[in-house]
Amino acid sequence: MNDIISFMELTNREIGSELSVVEKELIFNDKYANTGFVKYDTRNGEYFFLHPSPFLNTPKKEIYHISNSPPPEHKFIEANIIEEKQVSIGNSNEKWLLKEVDSWKLFDPTPLAQKRKIMDYEEIIEFFTYPYKGEMESVEEIAGCSSLFAFSSPPDESLRGGISSAVLGKDKQWKLFNEPLNIIPKEFRQINSDYYYYISKREKNFKNGAKEVNIAVHRPKTLLSDIPIVILDESEKKHSKEFIEQLQIEAKIIIPHILDGLLLEPHASKQVEDLIFEQIVDMRESYYQTGQLPFNQNMGGSVRKLASSYCRLQSSSKINKKDVNIVVDLWYSMWNRAKKLESSSLKRRDMLYMLGDSRIIYLKLLDIFGAESKISMIDGAREVRMDPIEFELAIEILIERGYCIRINNFIILLEPYKKRDFKRE
Repeated sequence: MNDIISFMELTNREIGSELSVVEKELIFNDKYANTGFVKYDTRNGEYFFLHPSPFLNTPKKEIYHISNSPPPEHKFIEANIIEEKQVSIGNSNEKWLLKEVDSWKLFDPTPLAQKRKIMDYEEIIEFFTYPYKGEMESVEEIAGCSSLFAFSSPPDESLRGGISSAVLGKDKQWKLFNEPLNIIPKEFRQINSDYYYYISKREKNFKNGAKEVNIAVHRPKTLLSDIPIVILDESEKKHSKEFIEQLQIEAKIIIPHILDGLLLEPHASKQVEDLIFEQIVDMRESYYQTGQLPFNQNMGGSVRKLASSYCRLQSSSKINKKDVNIVVDLWYSMWNRAKKLESSSLKRRDMLYMLGDSRIIYLKLLDIFGAESKISMIDGAREVRMDPIEFELAIEILIERGYCIRINNFIILLEPYKKRDFKRE
């Protein structure tokens, strides 16, 4: 298959439809004349730019100066200006507007990022169906998974954001999966990006400081997936020249939608958190009962991640019960498809014997606090008398295996899957 969609560079966006809603508002709306994303120009922290987003430098020849209480870098702020004057920058005669700032306040771009887009979220999912010929429901489910991957998920206070997916299928189907994801900008494929996308046949460990890391690997051995993407019988779909031209137009519209989505950090109410907890328990039961599967599942953290991504796709900042149920149903569909594939790199019954220190910590916390109780990370580390960093790592493993969930700086233990899982020695 020849590439229908080509990579776009974020710095090479010239027309209005290629700009996100946040970018357009902060560039063209006088109401936001001194509002933007802070990026410092000097090391002393006095001169800075206000960009329309983390993804686009300001087109305005303006620079800001503040003497006291400088704003934090990489945050949106609204600045109060007390003086403006024309200055020359460097050795050139080019004139810039220097704006003197006496105060500022944080600015929340969420209301702008949620504004109505050119395309509906269902049309975006439809875009991801174009490479595939096959049964309509299955194709739409694969496209739904690809959409969740494209929109990523936000970090919380302690855990990195992003979606991880094992892509299961033959080589030609792996190529089909890759094609629409060419909409992911080149900048997001660079290891130093805050929003990093890694799509490869080769597994790799990431230790970079990215806020969100999205990983899609073809038939991985060790990757912990938030959702597998299983492509069984689907084949390449041929398109007319006119249809391809329309797809290329749509791709340039979807990218700004993704950029606005990346600024959203969806949250859940207590009732929705309870539903997430219930779904994790049910998913864990199904996953471990299967016996053998060709992917490893992140049990404790995936539901919230997938629901957050689905909210971003809909330009929403609130996770509701419908969002949770939709992504869990999608996971079950992929789980059922994965069961049809042969071979597995790891038996499910062996998973629990990989826990190491996490197993001991789980038993101690279960004895002290019991299951389904909210435990602060500070209290947990103190009770097991463990270094906080080592405790964090152990809790991450319990989350991945489905024995714990985390909400900001609190954890909640789940009951053992079976009594023999954590048999005391």
